[in-house]
Amino acid sequence: MIQGLAASATPLAGASGAWSNGFAEQLRDDFLGHWRSTGEYSLDVLEAVPADEIDFKPVDEVFTFGEQLEHFANSNAGYFARFGKDVGQARPGRPEKRTKETLRDFLTATFDYVEAVLSSLTEEEFSRRDVRFGSSTKAHTAQDIFLRAYMHTAHHRGQIVTYLRLKGVMPARWRFPPNGVS
Repeated sequence: MIQGLAASATPLAGASGAWSNGFAEQLRDDFLGHWRSTGEYSLDVLEAVPADEIDFKPVDEVFTFGEQLEHFANSNAGYFARFGKDVGQARPGRPEKRTKETLRDFLTATFDYVEAVLSSLTEEEFSRRDVRFGSSTKAHTAQDIFLRAYMHTAHHRGQIVTYLRLKGVMPARWRFPPNGVS
């Protein structure tokens, strides 16, 4: 429903770069605000992880703290690399070694990369319905890519919060930005 409203409310902007669809522009701006907030929270969660516990995992079948962080950060960059945008920075590469410092740098770089891509999308790009990734034969909308990255982060970060609790560490509290966006 949201993508239909965003794509069809008004004609797409011309070469001027101005968005003719105010709803789509507001939706993109709201996404950016929530993306910044989730990035800040993800860094807060990383800060709660004891440096000597980066390789902790509660059972053999799951990722470690560090693998969880690296996984969602890398996936987010991968989702947004599908737009093929030149945003003045390359998609960040995975760290060679997982330490709290290298993961902090990687997490920051991937959140910045996604923000740069999202910020640079034109109205036409934001209304795309043909974004492909992975082995999926289904095309995705630009909004679907954002929601996938946002939810994927929340899913794996939630696992990290559980790991923290298992280690007796109180995680940072989630907070929404003022008025829903920042």
